[in-house]
Amino acid sequence: MDKAQLLTMTQNLLFVDIGTSSISWEIDGCYNSIDIKNFQVSAIPQHQASIIACVANHDIIQHFSNPAIVSPKPYKDLDFDYNLEQLGVDRFLGLVAGYDKYPEQDFMVVDIGTFVTIDKVCSKRHIDGGIAPGLHQLQAFKTFTGEDSQRSWRLGTRNMLCDAIEKRCETFNGKILMTGGGQQIVNIEKGEYYQNLVIEGLKVLYGE
Repeated sequence: MDKAQLLTMTQNLLFVDIGTSSISWEIDGCYNSIDIKNFQVSAIPQHQASIIACVANHDIIQHFSNPAIVSPKPYKDLDFDYNLEQLGVDRFLGLVAGYDKYPEQDFMVVDIGTFVTIDKVCSKRHIDGGIAPGLHQLQAFKTFTGEDSQRSWRLGTRNMLCDAIEKRCETFNGKILMTGGGQQIVNIEKGEYYQNLVIEGLKVLYGE
């Protein structure tokens, strides 16, 4: 199904973000997000067609109607840092959403989820800011027998991750777009917080 056919179904078009640990969707302005471990097919709203970004749990795609799977591709005059085949679709769509909001300004997308990814656009050139483990992965890396030690580990890993993110934001002179299921762990004063930039990017590409 091509873009023109999908756009004829805009009232019943489901935008879907399938991630490593959660699945989110939006239809007719209604947004929902569920942990993968709690996902049930019955939760999917009625829809005629679906636009899907998927980085993991690919078997879930079969449960959506008329799925169109999005992958990174050249976008307007953005100059990407490396081969688009190596860029995660979630990061690509975050950049699309950011560029749609700030086409003439430098911006940075910080996505805090199972992984933390940072992508910058300066003078319309994408600069890979790197990827790191998210908070849950850091905290699960090691366990201790004593509750005090475990509590200290949880606090220490949280502070370490927050400090790293905040430091990157402090040194960036441009718009800062925060997104992802773990974005609440930091309070970036000059940051703009978005529920889901992956879905925003899907909507930009498909004309909503």
